[in-house]
Amino acid sequence: MVDFINEVEEELRKDEYNRLLKKFGPLIVAVIVAIIAATGYMEWQKSSADRMARAVSVAYVQAGEKANAGNTQGAIVDFIAISEKSPAGYAGLSLMRAAALELEAGNRDRAVSLFDQAASVFEKPRHKQLAQLKAGYILAGDGRYDDVRSRMAPLAAQDQPYEDLARELLGFAAMRSGDMGAAREQFSYLDSIPGVLDTVQARASQYLSLMKTDDAAKAPAPTDTTVTPPTEETSTSNEGDQ
Repeated sequence: MVDFINEVEEELRKDEYNRLLKKFGPLIVAVIVAIIAATGYMEWQKSSADRMARAVSVAYVQAGEKANAGNTQGAIVDFIAISEKSPAGYAGLSLMRAAALELEAGNRDRAVSLFDQAASVFEKPRHKQLAQLKAGYILAGDGRYDDVRSRMAPLAAQDQPYEDLARELLGFAAMRSGDMGAAREQFSYLDSIPGVLDTVQARASQYLSLMKTDDAAKAPAPTDTTVTPPTEETSTSNEGDQ
């Protein structure tokens, strides 16, 4: 009797299993197929990305070798071509290299443009701001101080990765533009705040010293020649009068 009951229960379980399999079997198969397809696609993507990275790396090295051999324009063309078909990191780095080569060739406006392109391509803020900072140095060297101030202001915000260098550029641009108040503000900050890069702090101190010397040289001479600086003798005489 017990065996009969067990057999019946087994048959009922089989019937329930077959019923569920008939109902949900296609969905389960579809899910399994989707998982296998997604896994295969991810592996294919990873393999393709690895192949692309290797190809880009080889092309980047070859462009650098071309630049070292003296073929500057050819290297610039290659670096720009690399930037057009590479991931963000390599694209930005290639544009930076092309910009540096343009700068060496004396094409300063073109270098600024390429640094700007690199900044727009990079994904990480530190990389973006490095490209912007390099463009700022070129503009400062060309005396385009308004451009420097507009570009460097966001980079000089507190806790930005290149805050010290951006503030230094802002101070320099202000000083050369004749805005001594703004220049002192930046250089005084860099000279007094802990944690500023040693080299930047030293230059800020030098700029402040130069500005003080320049102010002293420009100070107007007294127009009334009868006015003399107070001495110990005149001070005693005045006290007697009182």
